[in-house]
Amino acid sequence: MPAFEPRPFPPPSLSGVPIEYITGQLHNLASQFWDKPDTADCTIIVPFPHAQGVPELPALSQISVIEPTFSFAANYESTTLGRRATQPPLNAVPRIVMPLHIDYLAAHSSYLRGLFSGSMALDLMFSATPPKSNTGGVPADRLPRLMPCSPDHPILFLPVPDPSCFHLLIHWMYFGDLSLIQDCLHKGLIQWDGIARNVEYLGLNAEIKIFLGNWYHAWLDTEREVGSTGADSDTVFNDSDGESESESDEDMEDDGYSTASDLDEYPQVDDEKRAAREPAPVPRPLSLQSFPAPSA
Repeated sequence: MPAFEPRPFPPPSLSGVPIEYITGQLHNLASQFWDKPDTADCTIIVPFPHAQGVPELPALSQISVIEPTFSFAANYESTTLGRRATQPPLNAVPRIVMPLHIDYLAAHSSYLRGLFSGSMALDLMFSATPPKSNTGGVPADRLPRLMPCSPDHPILFLPVPDPSCFHLLIHWMYFGDLSLIQDCLHKGLIQWDGIARNVEYLGLNAEIKIFLGNWYHAWLDTEREVGSTGADSDTVFNDSDGESESESDEDMEDDGYSTASDLDEYPQVDDEKRAAREPAPVPRPLSLQSFPAPSA
């Protein structure tokens, strides 16, 4: 069994430094690490359990010049690293292999920060099969697995709710730029509910929750009066929106390392009304209890 050595974030040398400052510095250095697998200190494996053959990754060519590495396995749990996608075996489950950097993931995701730092127990480490009961409110088939790895390079099997847009969230973690996600939402290349579920699963910070809340109210919430404050805009709230942002931060602190424990409690949104405003279908609509609405 590999001896994975947990990595706290922020590191002890930056103890007491605001995480917002650390995140800003990481964004400034992103171009030196993005698309640089030779410098990666972790690997994330994301399965596509319902994909037929090689899955599509919207707008990947806009953010990466590296051909993605896929692997295939005959079941959901097992995996093989390091080979390019060719003809997949019958009934194989494809998954993308992403060499990344722990600091960027830990700075934005409370869930990954907990896993990498060792502050969140991973009972499923090296387990071949998921447990019969849920852990921490996350369905068993969405719990991570730590694969065999070296002590300084964890390999994490991470079954996010919507794998098709995961790479866009990773790009945002590196650069802090939401414009590509916004563009893909407008074009219907990704679904709002899919990226929202990923955000909750990963425990991402208030910035993207506010963005998604604004986008929802501008484009999907037909019940909201057009022309009311913020309803026509998908602009991300800034620091002047203090009440909404601070409330989101408090929610995150209260949740700790929580993920998608309440995903099954969302009420339905009127699909017929939504279709009139947004051509892309939203198969499993969500409410906005975790995504701040524009202030009145």
